[in-house]
Amino acid sequence: MAFTNMIVYRIAKEIYLNDISGTGAKLYGGRWNKEGLALLYTSQTLSLAVLELLANQVRRLVDDTYGYIAIEIPDSYPPVILDESDLPPDWRQNQYSEFTINTGSTWINSQESVAMAVPSAVLSQENNILINPSHPSFKKVKILSKGKLNLDGRIAVAST
Repeated sequence: MAFTNMIVYRIAKEIYLNDISGTGAKLYGGRWNKEGLALLYTSQTLSLAVLELLANQVRRLVDDTYGYIAIEIPDSYPPVILDESDLPPDWRQNQYSEFTINTGSTWINSQESVAMAVPSAVLSQENNILINPSHPSFKKVKILSKGKLNLDGRIAVAST
């Protein structure tokens, strides 16, 4: 998998779009991080980011207050790549596995790289890109663009 001019996507409520600090993940933890460790979850494509959003909003409707940002990670900072073959069979379970939590947390603390590509639990053939806001090179990561998430009405979308 080649990563050049890496542009990744994040979907969030519009009021949080410019916050790329990883605070939400720090407060609540996630599949790839323990509570207390900041991590920015992004996807390799906007469509995968939509799938991730829909998978994580099972109990709630996605409303029209969501937007997206495109984030650029400079070519000079290639991600560590974690293959699905490196993961145990149960890594995709709804209950986050200790393996993924510990793997991501160890990577964050190691400061090995500013980004890590991991398979998406929603669609393992595609990747999510984890960004470590505490890495010294994070200051080179920048928001390229942002926009309103404009989903088709056939998807569970509510208007506010």
